[in-house]
Formats: sequence, C-alpha cells, structure tokens
Amino acid sequence: MFDQKEINDEIGQMSTLSSLVRAYEEIASARMKRTRDYVLANRQFLSELNDVFEQVRISFARQVNELAKKKGKPGAETMTFLAHNGKTVTVFLSANTGLYGDIVPLVFDLFIADVRSGKSEVTIVGKQGLSIFLSEEPERPYTYFDLPDNTVTSSDLDEIIKHIVQYESIHVYYGEFLNVIQQKPSKLTISAEISLKEEGKGKKTFYIFEPSLENILMFFETEIFASLFEQSVREGQLAKFASRVMAMDRADVNIKNKLAQLKFEKLRITHRIANRKQLNTMSTRWIWKGGNL
Repeated sequence: MFDQKEINDEIGQMSTLSSLVRAYEEIASARMKRTRDYVLANRQFLSELNDVFEQVRISFARQVNELAKKKGKPGAETMTFLAHNGKTVTVFLSANTGLYGDIVPLVFDLFIADVRSGKSEVTIVGKQGLSIFLSEEPERPYTYFDLPDNTVTSSDLDEIIKHIVQYESIHVYYGEFLNVIQQKPSKLTISAEISLKEEGKGKKTFYIFEPSLENILMFFETEIFASLFEQSVREGQLAKFASRVMAMDRADVNIKNKLAQLKFEKLRITHRIANRKQLNTMSTRWIWKGGNL
C-alpha cells in the first residue's frame, strides 16, 4: 500500500521517464527519416548496378567459353579475379547500445542458427551483438569490430571490409526495413566467384571493353562487394531506428497507463485522508458537545 509521499515520488519518476522515452522516440524518428531516403534510393541504384554487372558477366562468360571451345577444353563454371582464402564467414550486424526493440535479437536468432549448422568463421559487429554471442557461444572463436550506431562513414567500414573480403563466401545478417511498423531479419550472401554460365535475363548486349574485360570485372567484383555490404549496414541502421521508434511508442503507452493508475491511486489516498479528517472532526465535535451535556 502506497502512502501519499511514495505516490508523488513514483509519479515524478514516471513523468521523467515518459519525457526521456519521448525524446528517444523523436530522435530515432528523425534519424529513421534521414536514413530511409538514402537506403531506398540506394536500393534502386544497386539493383541497376547489378543489372549492368550481369550483362558484363555474360559477355565475359561468352568470351571465355568461346576460347575454351577453340582450344578443345571444357569451359569453367566459375572464376574470381581476387585472392580469397577458400573459407566462409558469417557476419552479425548488431548494435552498440540497447533500446532497439526486438530486431537485434531476431537477427541474432537467424545468425546463430546458421553458425551452428555450418563451419563458417564468425565476425561480430557491435557491442550488443558481442554480448549476446558470448552468452550463447562463449567457447566459439570470433572476430569483433566496433561500429557507431548513428553516423557511419565509409572509413568506418574499411577495416571490416578488409577483413571479410578475403573470404570465398560471405553471409551477412542484418535487420531489413519494410515499413515503420515492420522490420525483419535478413541474410545477404556474397560469393567471390563469378558465374560463367551465359543464362541471363532480357536481351543480350554486346560491349567493347577498355582497358580490358578482366580489369572491369575486377573493379565490379571489388566495388559491388563493398557497396552491397555498406547497403546492408545502412539497412540495419534503418531497421534499428524504426524498431526503436516502435519500442519507445509502446513504452510511452505503458508509462501513460501506469501514470493513470498512480494518479487514480493518489486520488483514492487523497479521498481517504480527507474522509479520515472529516471523521476526526465530527468525532471531536461529538465529544465536545457530549462533554457539555
């Protein structure tokens, strides 16, 4: 049972918490809107860039296969122009801080299921992800990178990209933004090998390449990898901001409900005290009148 002082203290604390939650929500909303414009525009850019890469790849596949036929040798199915270690890495893009709702744990569940089912090496990005990972897999080796939750520059990603680009196959787990209400865990798979199969969508286009087709493909392989990874980071940021907005909104509703209960309880206590005072006054008057009879 609360007394009046405890009720007032609790109302003050809940009111302060409500102001803090609304501030977090407003900041997350502003960051979400700013990041969303970049992410959505870049989705279309990367889609069109991949279309160009597909056309260049088909052109290269055609040349390689024609050369193999002339030499009477079977054509290869895949190849890469960069040096790789032949291993697979699984990357968890998490967060440095909390209050991002359930998106980070959901991404981790998808990530850890893949880690436990295969023989990939592990890379963790973000302190919160590292804490969750160590609580679940304390004996498993890992590589860790720190990354800001808010403003991420290309230079912030350089060390991470330098580490994971050496792998033959890369699986990146991150949160994907669907809309303000919905975010989902997603997986991006990047393979270092370029398929030499000529099947492609749409009309085949013939190009003249300068300085050489190999140099152009090497550039594409490097730049597309970096661009896809950066896009995954931005997507993860956007999903986290949206998830925080929703989490803070739910918290604000809960706080308002709690404040309503506390204020109702305060009103009950006030009425009880007033009734007690009134009874005491009436008792005093009764005794005083009785004493004069």
